[in-house]
Amino acid sequence: MIQKTENSRAAEQQSSSKNYWSTGLLSTVCYMLSTFLIALLFLGACDKKAPLSKAAPAKAAKEAALKSDEAKGAKTEEETYTYDRKGKRDPFVSLVVTAVEKPKKGQTPLENYDVSAIKILGIVWTEKGNFATVVLPDGKAYMLKEGMTIGMHEGKIQKINKNNIVIRERIKDYKGQLKSKETILKLREGEEE
Repeated sequence: MIQKTENSRAAEQQSSSKNYWSTGLLSTVCYMLSTFLIALLFLGACDKKAPLSKAAPAKAAKEAALKSDEAKGAKTEEETYTYDRKGKRDPFVSLVVTAVEKPKKGQTPLENYDVSAIKILGIVWTEKGNFATVVLPDGKAYMLKEGMTIGMHEGKIQKINKNNIVIRERIKDYKGQLKSKETILKLREGEEE
């Protein structure tokens, strides 16, 4: 029985020594040792005095040249650089134009609303031309004829047909270019042409 306990103690000591190295203590010790060696290398490199910059000999040569020029009576000038900004863009201005124009307040109430928000009440055919009665989102009714300006994007009424109104607007796209957009307002919503 005594031998078993001594054997078990020896086995425990061996297994604990294996656990000692397998718990990551070995990697921690290696990490600390390598960090210490690297720090020692850097500190050893700082021990030597670095040579001063070569600005001092260049400065002395420049002063000697100035003295020789002064002795000859020549005027000394240092070159100065001036920036010419003609023909160059401002580096502080964004290349991408992000400013979006706000829609202008219209001269008439018809120009204060988007074309898609306008509803047609009826279309009248006469000898003098075609007229359309529309209702704005504020509940007010107006008579329209061909050529009138309507909508926030300066849309022109191109044609008043039997069942619809054709409106052409000029809208800026994402590049800032004006594109024409044609909108058709129908007398009855589910109706096809």
